[in-house]
Amino acid sequence: MKKSLLLFLVGMFGFIQSYAQSSRWMIGGSAGVTLSKTSNNDTLANNFSTRNRLGGFGNIHLNYDLSPTSSLNLSVGYLNAGYKINNDTMAFNTSINKGISYLSTGLGLTFRQGFGSSNFISERFGMLVNTQLSSSSTDTFNNQENATRFRIVQEQNVAIYPLFYLGVAFGGDTEGGNRYEFSVTYQQSFSTSQNLNVEYGEFLGKRFPLNYRSGNLQVGFTYYFNFDNFQKSEEYFYD
Repeated sequence: MKKSLLLFLVGMFGFIQSYAQSSRWMIGGSAGVTLSKTSNNDTLANNFSTRNRLGGFGNIHLNYDLSPTSSLNLSVGYLNAGYKINNDTMAFNTSINKGISYLSTGLGLTFRQGFGSSNFISERFGMLVNTQLSSSSTDTFNNQENATRFRIVQEQNVAIYPLFYLGVAFGGDTEGGNRYEFSVTYQQSFSTSQNLNVEYGEFLGKRFPLNYRSGNLQVGFTYYFNFDNFQKSEEYFYD
């Protein structure tokens, strides 16, 4: 048993080494801002409006170049999205700005078209699975004054749900074989993740429903390190 395990580990190490030396593997990180809101198809009561909410994201990426113009990408990271509902008749405390945290994992493809000596434009698409990290059900008030307050009652519809994403990026390759990208990506889920009820008026006696699907627009920067550069660093250290 121990001998088989040792052979397996040696084989895996050799596999990783051979592919790392091929310069097709890259590892990197991305970060940026997100814009998200409730569904555009929702009907809001008079004097209420839905606004874009600013959030953020951070991911770790493992990238494999299938060819000089295409890549397979695996990612895992943190996403903060949410919604913002505004009561336009109020002078103060006019909105509820609610953030929702997720663990986000994805798998997708990227296609690149080069121009110049090392620059490219790319298109990306793939699938994501988001797992909600924050509380499943909440009551959020805009303030604590009975005369002017309203609240949103949030109930989780699903905790784990799939999404698709589409995006474009502009980037380039460095002299050392690393890669960078500035990207714009849109994510949309296949189902409603949160059911919302906005309660307002005297004694919060009026209400209307909203749907939040966790769709968002991301603007970010990604930097990839070529595995071959790690190999060169080790050789230089041992020399």
